[in-house]
Amino acid sequence: MGTPDGPPVEAVTFDFWNTLVAEGAAGPHRTRRWLASLGDAGHDVTQEVLERAMTDLWSWFVGQWEGNRVVGPREAVLRALELMEVPPATVLVDEMVDALEEGTDPTQMRIADGIGDTLEALRSAGVRVGIICDVGLSPSTTLRRYLEHHDLLGHFDGWSFSDEVGCYKPDIRIFGHAAEVLGGPAPARTAHVGDLRRTDVAGARGAGWRSVRYRGLFDDPAELPDADVVIDHHRDLLAALGR
Repeated sequence: MGTPDGPPVEAVTFDFWNTLVAEGAAGPHRTRRWLASLGDAGHDVTQEVLERAMTDLWSWFVGQWEGNRVVGPREAVLRALELMEVPPATVLVDEMVDALEEGTDPTQMRIADGIGDTLEALRSAGVRVGIICDVGLSPSTTLRRYLEHHDLLGHFDGWSFSDEVGCYKPDIRIFGHAAEVLGGPAPARTAHVGDLRRTDVAGARGAGWRSVRYRGLFDDPAELPDADVVIDHHRDLLAALGR
């Protein structure tokens, strides 16, 4: 793949979901845990009712995400219980929050092809590597455990998770946080890799960084401006960035 104009990069950040790890693995496990907790608490909630509530919960979360209002696991659980018209008893809420924080079995997750080798190659080339992630219903502590299980966490020099920074992409503040964590590289020598045009591409451009859209796990159909570079496999990243 051709090399875009500009100097070689000194720092690269990656989105998490559908860039490092495929989305979708947590859903069935979360449903089982929540259904069991509701039953133990004496609530006769069917799986159909719970799944409908979880669909509505996700739609609500997307609205918060698009409005740049960071949501934590406890608030998400309270919203889910409200949707099911279940009283928010403390023990039940705590158990449902625990399920979000536990996440899913990391062995069931699909890791992006070639990401380990690419991260290692970037570090070997002297490039600082970070994460900029919009956290969903499971917190950043859970996502770090996923990376650690797959021997990926040690490849990163720093990370900027929305639940820790306090905003979502494309807010310039989360990109500024990442730049600071990675030692303040010049924007022209910094790149961000992600799958979404609204958050990853627009955020990188707003920060003056190079943007790379990775579509190996999800090809974003949004009718929004595309990235400077589009790749289908992480093995193409170094050449695309002039390394």
